[in-house]
Amino acid sequence: MKMLTALKAEQMKHRRRMLLLLPAALILFEFLWALWSLEPRKASDLAQGYLSSFYLFPILNSLIYPIFLAVLVNRVCDMEIKGDTFKLLYTLQDKKQFYNCKYLMALKYVALSALGSWPIIWVTGRIYGFTDMLEPHMVLQLCLSTFIVSTLLLSIQQVLSLLSSNQILPLVAGLAGSFLSLFSMFFPPAAARLILWGYYGIFGFVWMDWDRSTRISTYYEQNFDWIGLLLFAVVSLIVYFVCRSIALRKEV
Repeated sequence: MKMLTALKAEQMKHRRRMLLLLPAALILFEFLWALWSLEPRKASDLAQGYLSSFYLFPILNSLIYPIFLAVLVNRVCDMEIKGDTFKLLYTLQDKKQFYNCKYLMALKYVALSALGSWPIIWVTGRIYGFTDMLEPHMVLQLCLSTFIVSTLLLSIQQVLSLLSSNQILPLVAGLAGSFLSLFSMFFPPAAARLILWGYYGIFGFVWMDWDRSTRISTYYEQNFDWIGLLLFAVVSLIVYFVCRSIALRKEV
């Protein structure tokens, strides 16, 4: 009951901060990018339009989600940081409850953003008239992997924000994560798995073959790594508690 009250209070803090604009901006950016990148240039592109969409989105997410998460957490936490109200808050609210509320508040917008991939792909396919099938299991795999990878990165961004009086550091960390994520796709597989931001791409399940002589790209589905995603979810839960423990030790 206390947690529900705390969540309602947290919601009221952000009532006029228009945080919904952040996932809306991300979805709009992805939609415009999809329209530009997925435009069919020959008839064969229509026959693998949805497959190419699922190849594109893990790469796109690797680029923009680290920055999105950094900005989102900054907006969720900056009221207490700028006002330096931690000491007052901790006399009225349990520290763990405060941390949990901040995380759940941000997680709500992450979930909306991850789910936004489905209508983008569907609308793009309708606009261009893709002739292959939009498979529900692919939509599930994309949305779920995007969400679970984001839960871990969200924990890292939140602890950085709460420990930093200057919010430039968390924003720089998000920007660096975006570049690392993108360049990790060119690393050897063992090295790429050390880059946490790169798991948007690692959990991609559509690959591409490009024929140099004909200049034709062929997309095909790979088996999804459900065991790997489950392990990542467990690691994300552990990281959450570790980050919370670190944040709660901060002197106020």
